[in-house]
Amino acid sequence: MTNINKDVVISVNNLSKVYKLYNTPKERLKEALSLTRKVYHRDFHALKKVSFEIKRGETIGIIGKNGSGKSTLLKILTGVLSPTDGEVFVKGKIAALLELGAGFNPEYTGMENIFLQGTILGFTKEQMENKVDAILDFAEIGDYIHQPVRTYSSGMFARLAFAVAINVEPEILIVDEALAVGDVRFQTKCFKKFDDLKELGVTILFVTHDVFSVRNMCDRAIWINQGELLIEGDTSLVTAKYMEYMNGETLSLENVFDDLDLDEKVAIDNKVTEFNFINRWGKEHGIIKYVEMYNSKGKKTEVFETGEKIKIVVGFSITNNINLDYLSAAFSIKNKLGLDLIVSTTKDFKGTKFKPGHDFYEVIFEFLLPLNAEEYILNLAIEDRKNTSPEYYDYIEGAAYFRVISKDYLFGIFVPEIDKMIIGK
Repeated sequence: MTNINKDVVISVNNLSKVYKLYNTPKERLKEALSLTRKVYHRDFHALKKVSFEIKRGETIGIIGKNGSGKSTLLKILTGVLSPTDGEVFVKGKIAALLELGAGFNPEYTGMENIFLQGTILGFTKEQMENKVDAILDFAEIGDYIHQPVRTYSSGMFARLAFAVAINVEPEILIVDEALAVGDVRFQTKCFKKFDDLKELGVTILFVTHDVFSVRNMCDRAIWINQGELLIEGDTSLVTAKYMEYMNGETLSLENVFDDLDLDEKVAIDNKVTEFNFINRWGKEHGIIKYVEMYNSKGKKTEVFETGEKIKIVVGFSITNNINLDYLSAAFSIKNKLGLDLIVSTTKDFKGTKFKPGHDFYEVIFEFLLPLNAEEYILNLAIEDRKNTSPEYYDYIEGAAYFRVISKDYLFGIFVPEIDKMIIGK
C-alpha cells in the first residue's frame, strides 16, 4: 500500500472477507476430494470492499447490529484472520480485547495468563514483572488471580483482560464489546482509563451497541451493515441514522439517507421554525410544524435560568392515518452526550386525550427547569402508543438547542428542590 499519510496508523482499502459455508462436514470433504472441482459450498460475504483510514490518537466507534461484520473486521486488523481481498495497513503495537478470554489459556491461572499475554506481545518476564502490580490493582480480582481462569465469571474475565491490555503500552487499543459484561463501577473505571489513554495519544477502536458511549468518547463513528460500510463521520449524525434504522421506522436503508440535507423550514399561521435537526424520521414524517420555548416572563428565548418555570409549545398536524385514541406528544431533553435527562409524554397525563374534529393540535409542557448550567438538546416526538413500545409518526432529534445559566456556582446535572434541616445536638 502506497501514499499513506504519516499520521495514519490504520488504513483499510477495499477489504473483503468471504467464508465458504457447507451444509454438512461431508460436503466439505467431497469438495476437497472432487476431481471435477464440483462446488458444494455457498459464499458468505462477511465484509464487502470496506475502506477507511484512522489517524494516530483518534478514538473511533464502530457500530452495527449483530452479524454485520464488525468483529470480523477487528480480527483482520489484529492479524487473527486473513482477508480474502483488499489491503490492510496497521502501524503500531496493538492490544486487543476481541472477546472474553481470547488469548487466555483456561487451564492457566490469572497470573500465568498475564505472563502468557506478555510473551505474545513481545515482553520479557522481567518487563512483565514490572507491570504486574498495575495490572492487579486495576483488575481487582483478589486471590482469584491464582486460580485457573476457567473458574472466572465473565466480569472477572473482562477485568483481567482489560487490565492487561491497557498496561502493555499499546499504541492502538481495540475493544470489541468486552466491557458490556462489567458492572457499572468497572465500566466507569474503564471509560476513565480511555480518557487517560487518549491523552497519551493512543488510537482506540471501540465496538459497541451503546450509541451514547460512542457519542461520549469517540471522535468519529463508522456504521457497518451486512459487511458494508454505510457511513462514517460525525458521531451524532452516524449514531442518529443508526438509531433511526434500528428503531424500525424506515422501510429500507435507502430511506435512512434520503434527508442528509438536515435543514428544514416550515411556516404555519405566521410561526416560522427552522429545524436545524440532527435527524428526523417517522411514518408521518413532517407533521411537527413548530416548537417554541418560553421563559418564566413569557419571552421566547433559547437561554434559561436554573429553577425557573419554562414552557415548551409544540404544534403538529393530523393525517387520516393517525388514531387519536393512541396518539401521544412527547419531548425529551438530552445533554451533548446524548443522555436523556428529562422525558415527558401526554400519554402519562391522566385524563388527557386528543378530541376528534381537529386537524391541528398544540401541546404545552410547563415545568420548573431543574438542570444545571450547560447546553442541551430538545427532541420532539408524535407517537403511536397502541403497543408497549411506541412507534413514531414524527421524531425530531435536535428540534431546538438551548442553554441554561445559573447565578450560583452549582455542582451536578440536576438542581432539585431539597428541604434542608440542621439539628445541633
